[in-house]
Amino acid sequence: MRMTIRTAAIVVAAALCTFSAQAATGTLVFDVKPFTSKVKLKDKIENRLKTGGIEWGAADGQLIITTVNKRFLRFDVPHMTRYGESKTLELAPGTYTLHAPSFIPEGGLSVEKVLAKGAFFNLDLLTFEVREGKTTTVEVHPTIQSESTFLLKFFMPQLLVKVIESDVVRQELVINERTDKSIAWNDYSGPLKFTVE
Repeated sequence: MRMTIRTAAIVVAAALCTFSAQAATGTLVFDVKPFTSKVKLKDKIENRLKTGGIEWGAADGQLIITTVNKRFLRFDVPHMTRYGESKTLELAPGTYTLHAPSFIPEGGLSVEKVLAKGAFFNLDLLTFEVREGKTTTVEVHPTIQSESTFLLKFFMPQLLVKVIESDVVRQELVINERTDKSIAWNDYSGPLKFTVE
């Protein structure tokens, strides 16, 4: 009987340890700052922009921040955090890599041409750690820029991202600029892009 009780206690302790390991999480705070503007905005445009925000999702060691409509992505992007607001998630501890499917309007009279001209992927921009019992903050600082095509004028946010751990800025980078490392929409065939089979 004594052995049975001891065995049962070991089994319960092991189960509790397993549950604790499965439940271990770290905290990610996604903090979108109020937008600033490098151009003079009319009141109507400014009020419209204030209703906007940043679409993003985090899973499987990836953080996606997108200015491309999420219906064109093969990644769950469930969050839209408005300018001046923040959201807190509990995530599995580990290393997360930031990718930014991005869009700068450059014209086009069909969805396919608009994406081909203006959309691109900025991949592997930075990595950060989510640690068990700790908080990592991703700050997004949007600055409104004016972009024009021959038909329309757009106001697009330039997104400066800062990764903060223990109140210290560890990394910062503008994530949605087109650079030599950007991959054009039609040149990308990786898993983040939704394509109809």
